Amino acid sequence: MKTPHVLMTSVGRRTKLVEYFVREMGAGQISTADCSPLAPGLYMTERHHLVPKIDAPDYIDHLLELCQREQVTALLSLIDPELELLAAATERFAEIGVTVLVSPLDACRLCFDKYAMYAYCVSEGIAHARTYVTLEAFRRALAEGEVAFPVFVKPRNGSASLHVQAVSSLEVVEGLFAVHPNLLIQEYLQGQELGVDVYVDRVTGEVTDIFIKEKLVMRAGETDKSRSVKRDDVFELIEQVLDGTDLTGPLDFDLFDVDGTLYLSEINPRFGGGYPHAFECGVNFPRAIRNNLLGQANVRRIGDYMEDLYLLKHDTVMLLPASLLERIEKR
Repeated sequence: MKTPHVLMTSVGRRTKLVEYFVREMGAGQISTADCSPLAPGLYMTERHHLVPKIDAPDYIDHLLELCQREQVTALLSLIDPELELLAAATERFAEIGVTVLVSPLDACRLCFDKYAMYAYCVSEGIAHARTYVTLEAFRRALAEGEVAFPVFVKPRNGSASLHVQAVSSLEVVEGLFAVHPNLLIQEYLQGQELGVDVYVDRVTGEVTDIFIKEKLVMRAGETDKSRSVKRDDVFELIEQVLDGTDLTGPLDFDLFDVDGTLYLSEINPRFGGGYPHAFECGVNFPRAIRNNLLGQANVRRIGDYMEDLYLLKHDTVMLLPASLLERIEKR
């Protein structure tokens, strides 16, 4: 089987993740794409492409043509809104020999719909913050003492913590619902937030890697500082949650430890923003993906990583000549 050629789309600022793939698969086997010529992640590879925005009517057609032209064999997106698009088009890509590294469409929809995820957790006996999608249901819960302020108000569908805010009065909640459609209200959980990077093998369907970090500082919805830890209760919960979901490949879990009870907050069926912590501690998802693309199963390595190591993100810079930007815009 020939060496995979992976196209990473919507790379944005994820330079470190692209670097890991290049390191694992080789510079010639990784290409990048984004709708902005100013996306730093584009320039971590020699082969980079400017593509339409994901809401463009011809976006999938453009990717199909690009994959054929560049002899791409696998496709990987780094943002939530693109996942459902790709999941719905997996057969079209398969017809041209491209494997889309995404979970099935129904599994993506479950993760992207915060109320559907809440309902799933309730049905499976998994602790989750109480969640309300109507003002009427929330008012009843307040009156009955089921929930109290502060609460979180957030979009039912969304990513990168956009428009998420803590609210301390009914008047503010009502004002937000009057302005923004499709919101929901969640119980405010006070406890240690945990980020968990998970890999489900695409060949066997088994969970092969689980990496846990305590989130210490957040920035723009991503983990900015964290500490690696190992917890058997988290390992067990992750496998319980995943049983029967059909989720596959790299996954990002958010949990809360509230006085010893683990609450599932959400699942992102993609690489999480804090994944570099896992990689630097020895949890190599790019290698797992390469193995799967070659038809090889990965061995279980649950908890096989260095603990008590802190991740500290920091800024760096990239300078690009105007001529390079002009060339990519003209392609």
